[in-house]
Amino acid sequence: MKPAVPAMDRPDSDPPSIAQVAKATNCSVTTVRLVLNGQAGKYRISAATQKIVRDYVDLHGYCLNHAARSLKLRRTDTIGLVVPEIANPFFAGLMACLERLCAARGLVLLTASSGEMPAQEDRAIRELGTRGIDALIVVPCQAPRYGRLLGGAKDIPVVLLDRAYTGAPYTVIASDNFGECVALTDAILDAGEQPHFICANERLPSIGDRIAGFGAACRKRRIRNWRARVHCADQDSIHSAGTIVDALLAQGGPPRALICSSLLMLQGTMERLKLRLGQLPPDITFGTFDDHFMLDFLPNHTFAIRQDADMLAALALDYLDQHPTGPDGPGRVLAPCTFVQRPARR
Repeated sequence: MKPAVPAMDRPDSDPPSIAQVAKATNCSVTTVRLVLNGQAGKYRISAATQKIVRDYVDLHGYCLNHAARSLKLRRTDTIGLVVPEIANPFFAGLMACLERLCAARGLVLLTASSGEMPAQEDRAIRELGTRGIDALIVVPCQAPRYGRLLGGAKDIPVVLLDRAYTGAPYTVIASDNFGECVALTDAILDAGEQPHFICANERLPSIGDRIAGFGAACRKRRIRNWRARVHCADQDSIHSAGTIVDALLAQGGPPRALICSSLLMLQGTMERLKLRLGQLPPDITFGTFDDHFMLDFLPNHTFAIRQDADMLAALALDYLDQHPTGPDGPGRVLAPCTFVQRPARR
């Protein structure tokens, strides 16, 4: 005889929410959502777990109107998002993923850019607060303290993406920047090259973690002068990368291998090399954070860390679903990345 089903979960009662399905099946909300969205295979969710979730949903159903059971204190069905720079392909892609997922939940995403300027970030958050947003997602450009900016809305849920500032009172969801940069640097060192690292402002936590990963990989190979191979700019921009390339060329020609901390820095690096040398030398090995299909057309040996914007966006919304009454203190969730290698084309 089957055990009795709790009243709230019986088939003749209201269908359970995603969160209730997760609790009943002893799975995370993200796991349940991936199973129901047909993405379980992509994220290697076991067949046994998929069966448990599907069997439960077959019996009880689930609430299709996600917005009706999530963010219970919202007033306007809006979520605020502040990113540093929409010209950065990674942040533009992340924004697009969040907008799509919000629309599926009956929510509207209100977006703003800080331009990597703390004062502009403060203004954007203050303005979003006055518009009655029900939750806030920020890729911060400074140590985040948003209570004074949000005023009467200071108890809304807040989650940070990409950048884990020490001492921040909020949960951050990010890629494993340290570990992924160790892997990226190892791959280039295994190819027989000692790379230089062209990166944005090292005061940004994501960049600091990548520099630390670069250093850890170099120290394993007894490269003692690794710090001299790190070249930092004040901004994550095409111009900043070009300025660094000019300095490297002045030291005696292009390096044999270069790692860039973003696609913007990679673009600036390649453009300046082509401008100065007449062509992009095909024997330079490149590594970069974030990936783009245009890299397929390069003759160079390239390595890329592809961050999962879909996963980061889904994890952020799941966090907001589970914490509708405001932040629960600091925490950190790491999202997996994909390592991409493209061999040189001669």
